This record gives sequence, C-alpha cells and structure tokens, in this order.
Amino acid sequence: MKILIQNSLFYPRIIGGAEISCHLLGAELRRRGHEVDAVAGTGLRGRGRTLSTRPTADGLGTVYEAASHGLIDPFVTGASPRRPGVLLRGLNHFAGIYSLRWHDIFKEVLDRSRPDIVHTNTLVGMTPAIWAAAADRGIPVVHTLRDYHLLCPRTTLLRSDGTDCRRPPLPCRLLAGLKLGQTDKVDAVTGPSRFVLDRHRQSGGFAGARALVVPNALEEWPPEVPTRAAGGPVRGLFLGQISAHKGVALLLEVLPRLFADPACADLQFDFAGQGPLADAVAAFCASHPGRARCHGQVAGRAKQDLLAGAAFVAVPSLWSEPFGRSIIDGFSWGVPVLGSDRGGIPEVITDGAEGRVIPPEPEAWAAAIRELAVDHDLRLRMGAAARRRAADFTLGRQADAFLSLYDDLSARRGRHD
Repeated sequence: MKILIQNSLFYPRIIGGAEISCHLLGAELRRRGHEVDAVAGTGLRGRGRTLSTRPTADGLGTVYEAASHGLIDPFVTGASPRRPGVLLRGLNHFAGIYSLRWHDIFKEVLDRSRPDIVHTNTLVGMTPAIWAAAADRGIPVVHTLRDYHLLCPRTTLLRSDGTDCRRPPLPCRLLAGLKLGQTDKVDAVTGPSRFVLDRHRQSGGFAGARALVVPNALEEWPPEVPTRAAGGPVRGLFLGQISAHKGVALLLEVLPRLFADPACADLQFDFAGQGPLADAVAAFCASHPGRARCHGQVAGRAKQDLLAGAAFVAVPSLWSEPFGRSIIDGFSWGVPVLGSDRGGIPEVITDGAEGRVIPPEPEAWAAAIRELAVDHDLRLRMGAAARRRAADFTLGRQADAFLSLYDDLSARRGRHD
C-alpha cells in the first residue's frame, strides 16, 4: 500500500508532538514494507508553487515541501518576531479557510506520489483545500485531529487571558463553520482521545466520516527502567512547549513555595522544551540555582537521561490537551505523571493509579507535587503502574489500527469504482 502523510511541518522540523507522531508512524509503516511519502509546508509564507523534495529520515520515502499559505509565517524558529497587528492577524485567519495554491500543489504531489490513501494531520499553512484536491483525484482521506485549529483560530480553545473560551465571538464561529463545512471530503477521522474527537463532531464536523480513537504512540520503549532510590533528589520534569497554554506559568508560581518547604528539601525540577516563555523559565532557573534547571529542546540521549532521572512528570495544561505525549514518555520510563483534568488527559492517566489528575490551580498542584516529593513508596507504586500502562501505547498497536482503517477505506473505494 502507498500512503501519503501530510502535516504542516515534517520531521526533523519539530514544533510539537504532531511532527513526532507523523514521523514515527511513517517510519513504522515503511518498516512493515509499505510505501510512505510525506507532504508539508516550509513554515514560511510564500506565493510560489515550486515543490522541493528531500528523503525521509530513514531514506525510504520522499518529503514534498512548498511555501506555507497565509499572510504571516506560521512557524518560525529563534527569537519570536514582533506580534502582527490585530487586522493582519484577522485577515490571516480568514486566509486559512482555503488556498487555491495549495489545492493545485497538492494535486501535483498526488500525481507524483500516487498514493492509495492520504492521511492528513495539522492543516495550518495548507488549509482544508488539500482535502478537495484528494477528492478530485478520488483518493480516500483519513484525518487525525491533533489540535483545535478547525474550531479556534488560536488552536487552543482559550481566550487571550488563558481562560476557556466557552462562547466564541462571531468571527471565530464563522471561521469554524467555513472550515468544518469542508470536512465532508474526509472519509475517516481519528483522534488520540475521545474528547478531541467528540468536540469536533459535536460542533458539526465530519458528520459523514467514520470516527475512531487511535491513541498516540510511544517514541521508544526502554527495555529496562532504572531503580529509583529512596534518598537523594526528587526531580520533577516538564517536557514540552514552554508556552502559556501548557501551564508553565502555573509551575513557576507553585515551585518557589515548595522549594521553601522543609519537607520538600530534596525537590528539584527540570524544564525541557522551547517556546514563548523560554526566557521566563531561564530566569526562574537562574534565580533558583541547584533546584531548577533549564535544558531547552531535547531529543535522543539527552531526553532519555532526563526521563531516567525523573521522579515524576508534570503536565499542568490549561488548554484541553488532546492527549499529551509527555504523559506516555513518563509512563514508559516507569515514572508517575501529574496531569490537569483537561481534554484527553483523564483518558490517559487513571487518577490514583499512574499518577494524579487535578485541576490546573496553584493549590491543587502544590499539594500534588508535595505528595510525590515526600512519599517514595507512592512514587514507586505509581511508577510501576505507569510502566504497565505504557504497553497500551506502542507504535505497533497504533500502526495496526491505522492499517486496518486504510485497508477498509481502500476496499470500500474499490467497490465504488
């Protein structure tokens, strides 16, 4: 079978979990003997229709790339540029409804790659026009929901002050309606959690599509996990985007009082990732030498070392996290996870078993971190349960689920041809 995986960016260009998930799935499918190409934007806006190509990381597939759509660069690295004005941001959001340029670019990719299935993911910089292009070529489309881009211009369902946006303003509702109206081109929709899937379908999207929960998969499976001693440092770990919606500011508020608590004398904390609050985290760590460390973006051995040395992982998300990849990262290393009771997180963590599920509020998080910091036996029990739970999120199980879905859609399309 030939599969074309689409995402706004493609590995090794990484913003968050979507890029890692798409890369892992493609590599596993190729390992099983399937042909898999990828298509993505460059992350920088442009008007040209020129396609560049490069090999996938394993050298077995091709990545097609063209300039992203929009009035603002959707993804930038390095220092954050000056924030565009409100008018330009509004126009950019409406530009994200449809791109005739990407409709034509995508048809060219389909003609060159000749896939049996198109698997789309984040659409920022490419727009739902790519679904129409696949429909024009008669190729089935599977879409995986990795954020709330189709429902919310911010993609987070949060207002600018970080609170839940329960009554979206009229422009946001209009945008959502225009995007969701194009989901009739999608044959099947998957979400890493029931929450994110239901949220879109309750809003009127994907009404005619087959719906399936397919959890995210582990990046790796450590064959052994370290034995964690009762004494010594108790290291907490935040692993992800250093952004407001991820609850980073909540940790910066809570940790100083815990560092001052004599019962938490062994508590230390690591931050790993990049994002808009990176400077604030670096300043916090500098003001708490020996207690807090800032590592920037990590991967490979550096990431493994942090997880191996962690006593618990913290996922204090303010937004309705669709899943939370760092949760299963912690599980795989036998580490309990503290997660907010938002989005799909309660579907992954069983409260009181592999960790705690708590509201993203300072008092609740202070109490939860303190509990794990002082109770070694509890950490070990939860860590053992987390390691067992990790077996539910293997890459093999995820690939099996997607291949079954691909086969079914191909068979149905064949019967209708």
